[in-house]
Amino acid sequence: MFTYIKLKNFMSFKDVEVDFRSGSKGAKKFISIYGENGSGKSNFVNAINLLYKSADSFRTLGVDEKIKELVSGKEFPEDLLEFLINDVNILKYVKTCRMLECEEDTSVEYGFRYKGYEGYYSFSFTDRFVHEKLYYYTGKQRGVLFEVNCAEDGTITPEFSAKIFQNKKVQEELRDELDKYWGKHTLLSILTKERREKNEQYIKTNYLKYLFYIIDMLEDTAIHYNSTSLIGYEIDAREPKNLLQNLKEGKINLAEEELLNRSERILRDFFTQAYADIKDVFYERRVEETEIYYKLYVKKMIGEKVRTVDFGRESGGTQKILEIVRALLGAFCGVTVVYDEIDNGIHDLLLKNIIMSMMDDITGQLIITTHNTFLLESIDIKSAYIINVDYQGNKEIKSLDKYPRIQGTNNPRRMYLKGLFGGVPMTDTLDYEAILSELVDDTDVEGGE
Repeated sequence: MFTYIKLKNFMSFKDVEVDFRSGSKGAKKFISIYGENGSGKSNFVNAINLLYKSADSFRTLGVDEKIKELVSGKEFPEDLLEFLINDVNILKYVKTCRMLECEEDTSVEYGFRYKGYEGYYSFSFTDRFVHEKLYYYTGKQRGVLFEVNCAEDGTITPEFSAKIFQNKKVQEELRDELDKYWGKHTLLSILTKERREKNEQYIKTNYLKYLFYIIDMLEDTAIHYNSTSLIGYEIDAREPKNLLQNLKEGKINLAEEELLNRSERILRDFFTQAYADIKDVFYERRVEETEIYYKLYVKKMIGEKVRTVDFGRESGGTQKILEIVRALLGAFCGVTVVYDEIDNGIHDLLLKNIIMSMMDDITGQLIITTHNTFLLESIDIKSAYIINVDYQGNKEIKSLDKYPRIQGTNNPRRMYLKGLFGGVPMTDTLDYEAILSELVDDTDVEGGE
């Protein structure tokens, strides 16, 4: 779980800290972030996505060439192609995270709590990584597990806790890897690569196990992120491994049929309760040798008759709920789920009811950005965060319980909509007469006279 996030010179954030701590309880399990359009909600989600990508950047090596190969000879928008390539190349991605026209380093710091221990991980970058640090549990107490710095002449200086390595040879090998890759990749990514490529017993024998806990935490993180202007897509989906990866349709091994049965039961329970006209949910199945091909259908009351409907023909909002259900189920299973613009295309009251009905079952952490103000009437004000932007473009993000105006009998939603906390568009009335006059062609005016 994330306990706090600090951003400096990151996209539209000059210097901001978001505190998710909940006293001795560690981190809050539910966080809902509000702000006017363009305030930086998606940029904040992007900061978490950067952490995930930077910790596993070796996995995407060569993907940009594969993307070019896949779209070769096909009509494909150049801006979308560039976006996809930048998204998988970590240094190109890092470049998009820099504040515009800024000469200072960009730095991010992520406070976290995992397996009962708190720590933080931070790094700084310009066009490459220039600093990295992990502070966490060392076995008996908390301390710095590693810190890496890059001097102006390019010299890399790593410092390790004496408790990390079981023998000197392993430390020397890791230093060689740092000399080869650090700056273009983080040490965390080098460690991810190390664990993926080496024998499990080798890792257990030669490294302090706590060194890899933050990587384990990120593997239990799911990020649903909407890009601006190009495409909306899901960055990662490491939700419950005991559910289907694709709930709408696909194929699985015959031996995994229980996944299909479990997913069917969950969706039936959910949709028949959420929608009065949906009477049943089921998968149509076709078995071919060792595989099952499946497709989701609903039995729905239409025109006084229950009719079978391909789920793919349901509204965009209903199909979006299928994504949300899977994400929220991840939060039930201890996963940290980050969902950008969760309310996109869904009725406010329906989304409110979905989230409120699931709130008590969250064992992981659910962080959402939203414009759904109805939630403010039901959730704990400590879980609601507002992004405020002043006239100089400086921003702060803090929870509603930090605002002294809220009393026990106040309605936070009404107060928010009145602009008492900021984070809502407060523009003057637009002068449409002046705008329309610009649209009138001069020759038309003269001809009319």
